[in-house]
Amino acid sequence: TGGPTGGAPTPNAITASTSAAAAPSSSGPAPREGGTARVAEWPPGSSPNSIFPFTSLDQLTTQNVGQFQYFFYRPLYFVGLNDQLTVDYDMGPADKPSWSADGRTVTVPLKAAWKWSDGEQVTGQDVQFWLNMMKAESANLGYYSPPNTKVGVKYLPDNITATKVTDSSIAITFDQPYSQDYIVGNALQTVTPMPLAWDVTDDKGTKGKCSADTLDSPTLKADCEPVYRYLSTAGKDVKTFASNPLWKIVDGPWQLAAFNAATGGFSISKNPQFGGEHKAHLDSVEFVPYNSVDAEWQDLQTGSGQPESLQLGVYTPAGTPRFDKDDPQKDNPLAQAGYTVEKGALLDAVGFYQLNFASKAHGTLFRQPYFTKVLQDEMDQQGAIDGPYKGWGYQTSGLVPGSPEGNPLSPAARAAAAKYDPDEARALMKAHGWDLSTTPATCKAAGTADDQCGAGVKAGDKAEFTLEYPTARPATDTVMMAYRDAAAKAGVSVVLKQKTQNTLAGELTACAPDKPAGCEWDAILYGGWVPSLLPVPDSLLTTGGGSNIYGFSDPGFDAAVAKLVTSNDPQAWYDYEAYSSSISLPLIWMSNPVWVWAVARGFHDSGQDAFQGFEPEFWYFTRS
Repeated sequence: TGGPTGGAPTPNAITASTSAAAAPSSSGPAPREGGTARVAEWPPGSSPNSIFPFTSLDQLTTQNVGQFQYFFYRPLYFVGLNDQLTVDYDMGPADKPSWSADGRTVTVPLKAAWKWSDGEQVTGQDVQFWLNMMKAESANLGYYSPPNTKVGVKYLPDNITATKVTDSSIAITFDQPYSQDYIVGNALQTVTPMPLAWDVTDDKGTKGKCSADTLDSPTLKADCEPVYRYLSTAGKDVKTFASNPLWKIVDGPWQLAAFNAATGGFSISKNPQFGGEHKAHLDSVEFVPYNSVDAEWQDLQTGSGQPESLQLGVYTPAGTPRFDKDDPQKDNPLAQAGYTVEKGALLDAVGFYQLNFASKAHGTLFRQPYFTKVLQDEMDQQGAIDGPYKGWGYQTSGLVPGSPEGNPLSPAARAAAAKYDPDEARALMKAHGWDLSTTPATCKAAGTADDQCGAGVKAGDKAEFTLEYPTARPATDTVMMAYRDAAAKAGVSVVLKQKTQNTLAGELTACAPDKPAGCEWDAILYGGWVPSLLPVPDSLLTTGGGSNIYGFSDPGFDAAVAKLVTSNDPQAWYDYEAYSSSISLPLIWMSNPVWVWAVARGFHDSGQDAFQGFEPEFWYFTRS
C-alpha cells in the first residue's frame, strides 16, 4: 500500500516472521463493551475515495486500504498487527496453507465460520473471482507486476497454471517453485475474496460470468470487463458508499453505516454476522474529517470528557512534545485536557523522494551514479528528526526498511547505508568535472572517464533540477529548505515547488514508457514505499513493474529480485541487497516522521499496524 517508515541481523528472520500474532494485549482496566468512539481521520485533509477493494494504482493509499476497505473486506492473509512483520492468521478468512512436495502447489483452507453478511460462506470460488478479475483487468490493479521474461519469472496471477476450488479451500498451482514466504505474505496478502453477489454488470443485478470462469478461459476478458467496469464505477461513487447494496455485503468485523460525500467523514458499525476470531468491542466508530491540523488541535484542546470529544487525534507539529525516551508523557500539552501521548506506527516503509530517470530535462544527469550519491549525501535525515520532527522519527538506510524489526539487513546494506556527508558531496562534484565557482555548477569536463561528468552530460550543462513536494506540511517545508541550502553548497541548485498531494499523484501516474509526454517532472516527494511482509520491490522497481514510474530498468536488479521471489534460500536476500547497494537507484532516502497520537484517558486503542492501518475491533472504553 503506497503512501508516508535496527533490523534483524540475519536473513533467517524472514522465515521466522510468518508465525501467527496474538491480538493486541492490554493491561489495566477491563473492556467496557459497547459505545461509540470518535477518531480523527488521518492525516488531516485526507479521506477515503474508493471502497471496491480491487484497487488501482492511483487509489492504492493507506486511507483507502488499511483505514477503510480492510474494515469491511479482509485479504486472505493479514500482515502487520501490533506493528510487527508477521502473517496474522487469526485476522483473515484463510488458515495456514499447506504445500505440495514439489513446492509448486499451495492449498489455502478457508475458515468455516468466516461468512459474508448475507449469510453466504466465503468459499474458494470467491477467491477464484478475485484471481479471474486480476487476470482480466491486471492493468487496473495497483498490485500487479507483469512477467519479466528476461529473468524467467512471473508474478500473480500470470504464474498460476491451475486452480482447484471447493467450498472450503482453493488450491493454486504455479509454473515453478516460489518462495513460500513471498507467496503467502506478499502475493496472497493482496488477494481479497469477493462475494459472488458482486458478479453483476448493472444496477438491475444482471448476472455476470466473471466468477465462474477459469484463468485460462478464452472468454475471461469479455466476461470480467463489464463486471469490473460496473464495480469500479460504483466503488468510486462516494455519494452511494453507504447506500449501495453492493457494499453492504461484507465479511470483515465492520460495516459502513454512513459516509458524508461532502466532507469525507464516515462511521462504521459492528458487523453482527462476523464470524472471525476478533469481534468488535465498540458498537460503532465515527471517523471525523478535518481540513487542517489546527482545526483538529482546537477540538483536542477542549478536552476528552464531552460527548463530541475525540478519543483519538493527532498532535500538531507545533503542539507535539519533544520525544523523551524515558518519559514520553513529559511536557504533554494535552495532559490537562485528558489525553496521553502515544507513538504512531514504525511504518514498514522506506521514505524517499523519487528521481525521474526519464525526465527530458535532467534524466541524463540523474542516471549518473555519482550524482545520486551527491544528492543523498546532502540529505540530513537525523537533522530532520532532531529538528522539525522533535525526535519523533527514524532514518531510511536503504531499500530494505530498518524498522520495524524483522526485515533482513545484510552487511552490504549496512555498509552502504545512507549518510549525511556534505564534504563528500562537494568532493564528488569536483572529481567528476564540475565547476563549483557558481551555483548551479556547470560541467566543464564532458565525457565518460572517471574524472568527467558522465555519459550524455554535455559541457556547459547545469547541475539543477526541480523538486516538487506536498503543500500544507510545515515540517516538510523546513526539511526541504534545509536540503536545498545544503545541496547548493555542492553546486546543485534544487528548485522547490509545492503542489497538492492529488496533483503530485497525477503527475507520477502520468509518466510511463508508453506515455513520454507525461514525463516532464524532475523529482517528486510523494510519500515512500510500503512493501508487504517481505520487502520485495517487484512492483516498485523491476522493469515494467506496476509502480515503476521512474524510467528505471536494470537487468541485474531484475534478476536479483527474481531470485528473491523464486528461492527459499536466505542468501538470496544478501545477494539482492549487495547488488542493489552497488547501483544507482532513482530514490533519495529520507527520514520517516512518526505521527504522535493523542489518546483519551479511559479509552484503549491498539495503535496502528506496520502499514499505518487501523484495527478498531481491538478498541474499547475501559471500566472505571
